[in-house]
Amino acid sequence: MNEILSNEEIDTLLDMFRSEGGAVEDEAPVGISTEAPVVAADNRVVSPIDLLKPNRLGREELRGIERNFESAGKLLSATISDKLRTDIRCDCVAVEQQRFGSWLDSVPGPVAFYVLEMKPLQFPCLLTASTNLLYGAVDRILGGSGRISAVPDDFTAAEYTVAEALIGPCLDRICESLREIVELDWSITNSFCNPSLAQILPSQDVVVTVYFQVAGEFLIGDLRLTLPFSAIDPLVESFARDRTATVEVGAMKDTVANTLCKVPIHVTGELGEARIRLRQMLELQPGDVIPLERRIGDLATIPVQGKPKFRAHVGKIGNRIGLQVADVIGG
Repeated sequence: MNEILSNEEIDTLLDMFRSEGGAVEDEAPVGISTEAPVVAADNRVVSPIDLLKPNRLGREELRGIERNFESAGKLLSATISDKLRTDIRCDCVAVEQQRFGSWLDSVPGPVAFYVLEMKPLQFPCLLTASTNLLYGAVDRILGGSGRISAVPDDFTAAEYTVAEALIGPCLDRICESLREIVELDWSITNSFCNPSLAQILPSQDVVVTVYFQVAGEFLIGDLRLTLPFSAIDPLVESFARDRTATVEVGAMKDTVANTLCKVPIHVTGELGEARIRLRQMLELQPGDVIPLERRIGDLATIPVQGKPKFRAHVGKIGNRIGLQVADVIGG
C-alpha cells in the first residue's frame, strides 16, 4: 500500500465501519490490532496497522526538517562551548512525529521544561533540557567546575534565571538556523520541572520533536524542541525544499566571472638569466654588471602566480623595458 491515509480519511473509514454494524473492541485502542501477523491463503502476510500513528509528514519531509536543524546543531555547539568555556559538541540526532500525549509519556526524566511563545507560530512550543546538563551548566556559569554529584528535583527562581543565560542564546541559534524559512521571535512564558504542568496541548495533537544530543568532557544530556504540527504545517514545504539545488547549473557563471576578474594576481617578466660561480656571486659589489644570455627581441617567459603562462618578446618602450606577448603556454 503506497498511499498513506490522512487522519480525515481514517476517520471516514471508521465511521463507515460503525454504520455497517462493525463493533469496536474495548480492550484495544481504535484502529490498533493486537494480533500477530496472519498468513492469508495465497501466502500473503497481513500485518497489523496502527491507525493512530501520526503520518502527517512523509520521510522526505522529515529529512528536510532534520537538515535544517543539523545546521542549528553546529551553531549550538559553538554557542554552548562559548558560554560554558569548555569544548561541547551538539548534534541533531533525530526528528520524529508523534502524539503529544505519547511524547509526554516518553520524556526521560528528570528534565526542565520551558514553555515558549515563538511568534508568528500560533501555538505554544516546548523546549526541554536534561536537568543534569542544565544544573552543570548553571554551576559552570557561576564559576564552578560543572562537575556535579547530585541534581535537585526542581530549580529555584535564581537558578532558572542563571540557566536562561544558556537557554536564551540556544534559542537564538535555533531561530537563526530557520531564518531562511521563517523569522521567529521567541519568549519564555513558563519554566518548571514537573511533567504534569507540561500539558499545554491536547494529548491527540501531533507534534514534531527535534532531539539535540549535547556532550562534553563532563557534561552530557539533551535538548528537545517540540513543535505542534498545526503551527509548522504552513512551513512544511519550505522545510522540505532542498535549497542547495534551487540554482540552475550555469546560472551563477557571470557572477563568478565578474568576481574572479577583480582578483589581483602577481605577474613576473623574466628578462633573462645567467650562470655564475658561487665565488663570483659572493664577490659581487654595487655597480657590478651581470651579463644576461637574452637579448632584445628574444623570447622571454612570463609566469603568472609563479607558473609559466606566456612567452613574450623583450623590447623597449621609450626608456623602459617591456614584454610583448607572443604566445600562450598550454593554450
